[in-house]
Amino acid sequence: MKGLFSGVKVGIFLLIVAGATWYSFHAVTEGIGSAKGYKVHALFNDATGLVDKSMVQIAGLRVGQIVDRSLDGRKARVDIFISQKHRIFENAVITKKSTSLMGGFYLEIDPGTPTMLDPISGQKRKSKLLKNGDRIMVVVEPTSTGDLINNAGQLLPEIQKLVQEVRKLTSHNVKTLINNTDNAIVTNSKALNSLIKRIDDVAKDIQGVTATAPRDIDVILKNIRDTTKDLKTIIGRTGGRIDGVGDSLQAGLSKINKMIDKLDNQLTGDKSIVSNTKGLTENIKEITEKINKGEGTIGKFVTSAKIADDIEKITSDVKGFVGNLTGLQTEVGLRSEYNLMANTVKTYISVNIFPRHDKYYLIELIDDPRGYRSTTYTVTRTDNPVVGPPLSRTEQISVTDSFRFSFMFAKKIDFFTFRFGIKESTGGGGVDIHLMDNKLQIHADIFDFSANIFPRVKVGLMWEFYRRMYLIAGIDDLMNERPRTGAGGGRDFFIGAQIRFTDEDLKALLLFGGSAIGSMTK
Repeated sequence: MKGLFSGVKVGIFLLIVAGATWYSFHAVTEGIGSAKGYKVHALFNDATGLVDKSMVQIAGLRVGQIVDRSLDGRKARVDIFISQKHRIFENAVITKKSTSLMGGFYLEIDPGTPTMLDPISGQKRKSKLLKNGDRIMVVVEPTSTGDLINNAGQLLPEIQKLVQEVRKLTSHNVKTLINNTDNAIVTNSKALNSLIKRIDDVAKDIQGVTATAPRDIDVILKNIRDTTKDLKTIIGRTGGRIDGVGDSLQAGLSKINKMIDKLDNQLTGDKSIVSNTKGLTENIKEITEKINKGEGTIGKFVTSAKIADDIEKITSDVKGFVGNLTGLQTEVGLRSEYNLMANTVKTYISVNIFPRHDKYYLIELIDDPRGYRSTTYTVTRTDNPVVGPPLSRTEQISVTDSFRFSFMFAKKIDFFTFRFGIKESTGGGGVDIHLMDNKLQIHADIFDFSANIFPRVKVGLMWEFYRRMYLIAGIDDLMNERPRTGAGGGRDFFIGAQIRFTDEDLKALLLFGGSAIGSMTK
């Protein structure tokens, strides 16, 4: 009778789980498909990951689903059913978005605006509402990881060519330019030093002339003014001095002429400044002409529009890919449960990774003092009555205290969350029911199917009494009265508490903790 009652309990539980599962999927799929609405379609280059009844959302809320997929020329046509109460304008934008890191996709629609600028006239006008059978013209498709890697691979040969060209330029042309510049500086510095020295000599000669000549000129002028009587006598008296002045001036002029000739040779001769810098200017001119014509890797890199477009596309792809990764939200939880019958405390450390608000990955590390139970049976047969009875059986039960882990995929549909994966190092699944705006949660898990007579069933209630703080109560291993093998310790009741931290909470804690540690060390 006792076994029959346990079987009835298992049957009732399975019926409840099956009914809840059927209701949730029926409400999501059939409910939208049977509602009143209209169909629109869009053309995609790649419809991978889009399946029938995939979600269609506006601002994160479900408004429709995919009803059909087909080929339209070289593109994939995706037909979408939209609920009648949601309006979509002709300037709407449809975007293919990833639901997870595993490759699932859904469609997000920007319904557009009631007014728009006419693309032909440029005037503002009213936007048309899309009707049954119309097409959404603007389609945005994400870049896959494979496309990103391919684009980067196509750019690598161009980068290698650019590096080789720069290496050649720096090893030959730049060295030639430096040598020519150095030779020009050395040669011209000698010429300039010689020119400055000659100018200094000329200045000394002119200074000598101007120092002696004024006195003689004053005497001559005075004699001319005062007397004209004896011109021959005056000329005879001052002739030598005038001749001396003339000789000095003539010597100075000769030196100036020589200096000008030397300067002309420096400017126009074979070893002139122009000749020394001619190689430098020719090299620069040759390089700039090649770059302007698009010759060589550097020229192609500067003038090629294709390379610029490829770089812009790759940076855009990287930005989108990194944006998807940085958009992940993380929630860390710490939970402790006190098992009343076993008088032990079970501890959980969990991490929830949310790629989207209705989907997450659960990772748990569990420490259960009840440990993992294993049973060993030893059967002894003997014909010697001295040794013992003819048939004896020895049962040995060992309990090991080991850590276990969970890794589950969770999907939220309405007020249900379905989980599937590894639960406490065994295969299993579970369902959560969210009530009172997520303040109250009922969760049930079934796992560890082969350790005892019945699978291990854990049912609990979680209440958020304060922001991100929870009280927990429930029953573990509901189907089995006594432990047998595996991680279950038999039917037991538990109470506990949990606290959760989000990304923002962790940042605030780290900031506060860092400030506190910094103030303590001062």
